[in-house]
Amino acid sequence: MSILVECKKLCLRRCMAALVYSIAMQYMLLGIFLFFINFQVLHPLKWVGDTVGLFFSFYTWFSILPLIGAVILYCILLGKSFLVVKRYYATRFQWLVYSAPRKALFLVLHLLVGYLTAWLYANFWHVDYRNFVCDCYGTKCINGRYLFLVCVGIFAACLHFAKENLRKDPELEFPIVQELLWVRIRSLVYRTLYHSMLRSFTPTISFGLVYWLIGGIITSYFADAFGVDVDESMQSFFAIAVNLRLLFYGWILAAQILSNMHLMQHFFAIQLSEEVTFVIERKPVLCGVGIEEITLVDAINSPLVPVVQNLGARDLYRISSNKAESRRKEIYALSVPGAHPYNWNQLSAQCLSLINAFTEELAASLKKISAVKTTPLFATVKPTTATDAAEKILLRQYNETFGIRRMMAEPCQENIETTMKMSPACKRIHDKVEKMKKQLEQTLRAAFRTIPGLFYMFGETEGARTTFLLSNSDTILWTVQGLAGICAASLTEDKYGVVQVTLPQVIKSLLGLKTELDKLNNVNLNGKKLDRNFVVLKNGVKRSLYNICTVFRDYLRELVDSAEDLRKLQCYVHYMET
Repeated sequence: MSILVECKKLCLRRCMAALVYSIAMQYMLLGIFLFFINFQVLHPLKWVGDTVGLFFSFYTWFSILPLIGAVILYCILLGKSFLVVKRYYATRFQWLVYSAPRKALFLVLHLLVGYLTAWLYANFWHVDYRNFVCDCYGTKCINGRYLFLVCVGIFAACLHFAKENLRKDPELEFPIVQELLWVRIRSLVYRTLYHSMLRSFTPTISFGLVYWLIGGIITSYFADAFGVDVDESMQSFFAIAVNLRLLFYGWILAAQILSNMHLMQHFFAIQLSEEVTFVIERKPVLCGVGIEEITLVDAINSPLVPVVQNLGARDLYRISSNKAESRRKEIYALSVPGAHPYNWNQLSAQCLSLINAFTEELAASLKKISAVKTTPLFATVKPTTATDAAEKILLRQYNETFGIRRMMAEPCQENIETTMKMSPACKRIHDKVEKMKKQLEQTLRAAFRTIPGLFYMFGETEGARTTFLLSNSDTILWTVQGLAGICAASLTEDKYGVVQVTLPQVIKSLLGLKTELDKLNNVNLNGKKLDRNFVVLKNGVKRSLYNICTVFRDYLRELVDSAEDLRKLQCYVHYMET
């Protein structure tokens, strides 16, 4: 339990850092907004001075507090979404039932952030755009300009929710080349601010057209609710199109909200995917004082904290590189006292358990795919030799001589005799009932698939379980390659030979996983002939087998007992496996 707590503490510290970055980004985006709003080309010094003075004023820092509170709530929900254990939903109805509350909460927080951003920035707009109610023609009216900009903020938040959070959950993306943390954050901020200005232009213009169609209804509703009149100056398309200040404010506001939501989500992704160097062997804690260290084995064996498990698999993959010779020596080392390979035994056992469990789940999911079951390429028939045929003949003659019957033949004979004893009328009734039963079953199954929306919501798509396993196979990919790399390096670095004891099990596990993956060569997964996750995992397993076979090519006959496995490995030795 203490290891689980330490893993959660590690993730909590990183989520807190991402939260601090998100709060700091609110002030940065507000400063950029004020820089654009107070634009004065003829007085550049006054422009910069007024912007800096307004940004560091007490009023500005006090007005941003409601937005900071909404950002904190959003980051809490975002962090929980990153840390949650991924589960499989067999039907869309199950996904809807379990995901609807979280999706609804995400939508509410998006709307809250969008509205509070528009409300905050309205305090710094031109005087005609600041208030919800304004004076017009000697009476009080709904300010159409203010309402337009608030609707732009809500629309931008809903647009981000529809693109990033409606149909998918936040996921970690580990970079191929690990850069420094501040370099990744800097490039993210630059890239996001640049692209958000471009990507928010078209949605802003499109929203202007939509607001021209339904803006009157929205304005009338708020006018009736607050008991004021309607400002008809913003009801026409020409009034919106020629108001360049209004469109400019809307464009800047939409860009700010889209970049803000994008940055908050990627701050968590960057922080949680930052590499960790786990210890190989836990150091003793004296008198119960100190923090218990998370070892590499503990990290890989933490399915309740998937982020830490992924980081552990990534660390194992880095150990297999050429620059981690000192860490590999710790894995090959023997315990003192006792001279037992505890480090390697625990690491290999945990990795093999993870790989074998994934292989079993994958094999179970493949049994439900009709294309795999009907493919004749994988039906391996063992040829019958002359010795086996002679033994079967002698066994049958021996059984006939002494009157020994086979156990499996008795119930079949009994069923035949029972069928023969039935009268013709009973037999016809029995056959008719069985035929009606099959027809009813086929009719219900066809109706379930043909009724619009029924199978879509309550039916399990063929291969959905396999697609889910492959989409969450990054940990297996890194574990397989890391374990194979450590085994390959052991030939020259393992002076005690601790790896060679477990190496046959490693080869057998990798061959078993490769065999199951080969069954998916001609299967369409998720509507695609070649699924990206399947290709990456298969190539990773194949690369690992090539790595082991290239190094241990002269010792495979001593390591592998099965002739079939040895034949498969020879294909890797001669680089003939595709």
